[in-house]
Amino acid sequence: MKFRRIGIGFGVVAAIALGVGYFTPIGPFAVTALPVGAGFAAQLACGGVFVSDRALDDVVTHDILPSSPLIKWNKYTLDRGARTVTVSVLGLASRTSYYRPGIGCTLLVDSDTKTLDRQAQGIPVPSTAPRPQAWPKGDAVEIAPDPALERAVADSFSDDTQAHDIDTRAIVVVHDGRIVAERYAPGFGKDTRLLGWSMSKSVTASLIGTLIAAGQLKLDAPAPVPEWTIAGDPRHAITLRNLLNMSSGLAFEEPYNPGSDSTAMLFASHDMAGYAATRPLAHAPGTFWSYSSGTANILSRIAFMKSGGTLASYEAYARAHVFGPAGMTSAVFEPDESGNFVGSSYLYATARDWARFGLMILDRGTINGARVLPESFVDFICAPAPADPRKGYGAQFWLNAVEKQGAREFPHLPTDYCAAEGHNDEFVSIFPSRRTVIVRLGWTGNDFAFNRDKHFAAILAALAK
Repeated sequence: MKFRRIGIGFGVVAAIALGVGYFTPIGPFAVTALPVGAGFAAQLACGGVFVSDRALDDVVTHDILPSSPLIKWNKYTLDRGARTVTVSVLGLASRTSYYRPGIGCTLLVDSDTKTLDRQAQGIPVPSTAPRPQAWPKGDAVEIAPDPALERAVADSFSDDTQAHDIDTRAIVVVHDGRIVAERYAPGFGKDTRLLGWSMSKSVTASLIGTLIAAGQLKLDAPAPVPEWTIAGDPRHAITLRNLLNMSSGLAFEEPYNPGSDSTAMLFASHDMAGYAATRPLAHAPGTFWSYSSGTANILSRIAFMKSGGTLASYEAYARAHVFGPAGMTSAVFEPDESGNFVGSSYLYATARDWARFGLMILDRGTINGARVLPESFVDFICAPAPADPRKGYGAQFWLNAVEKQGAREFPHLPTDYCAAEGHNDEFVSIFPSRRTVIVRLGWTGNDFAFNRDKHFAAILAALAK
């Protein structure tokens, strides 16, 4: 499930542009929506410039403006010395995102740069020095010519939409543990960190899995969430399994519309997990499936607290237990002001590092000779959530859902498809029966979709020859 448009400020900005915003019933709504819209733009612009190393104009034109043509009224101020991007909207709202090397960008909501700098003290910037070993342990990649595979990958970049709305930026294909095909759009390359959006949820699940393996968490025990410990609170019955399966029962409005829980959490909250944890119970835990970015941030805060409760301890834990063993040296997991990773949305990594993550899942929790996750946990994350009627979701991973009359959502892809998926059709698609991982990164929007059923099936067919 994906929610394409960030529906921020469509009617609001138009009304204000006509000079009526504060003199109609839409006025109070504008007070809420405009800061959210500015926050969205500031966060993406900051990450695009400082984490992905792209030009501001390129990020605005290809990432931000497609979400709404009315965002053209935004004014962007990039201060490379201060490491900030500030976005103002018609002089009525302004938001700033602040970059910390190795940590990424954080939207300033209820804090300041000096406080965030103190929070980051002692956190080392990961090395980006080249590693001579063969991938996945190192950076050396040798790809044998394969015309059929090269043609299938090239076709995955085809885009006949008028505004280039499919916008594929990277494809990496891993087969039998090796990169066998790789292609990038102009302006992007093997060293470009790219935002995974909700693929971040799958990495958050892996962090939880390492804590389960260490005996610090239990799947079927009540989730350790402080807001739910008051005597008689029905949310105390929510288990870690319920959270991972998106079956907590919490009320949470996911679509990215003005005033929704997702936009309020991502673009107007100091503590995103704290925001999500205050939502009331709408269904008995474990009985109702509902996709929720708030759930992923609650999971991330659980890992944050178990790792020591500071940004420094969480960074160190993630590097030691997931990113380091997997060789994901490019990974930048951006935190909110509280110091918690935005586990729902804000992980950047190169396409090759996203592929390393997929290979770890494909190889049942091991990579580079190290076990990162128990095999039982890999089985769990790729098994259908009991409360999902379509059987298209596991535990922070997507599956090949069952449609009407037993047909599959992706009829040309294997039934054991298990994938991390992101908002703009970012995919780390894992095909155990084909010993293959396919990573697709891009910025598909405006209600278009990258046709993974067609393109991934063609890649798999080429590999089978």
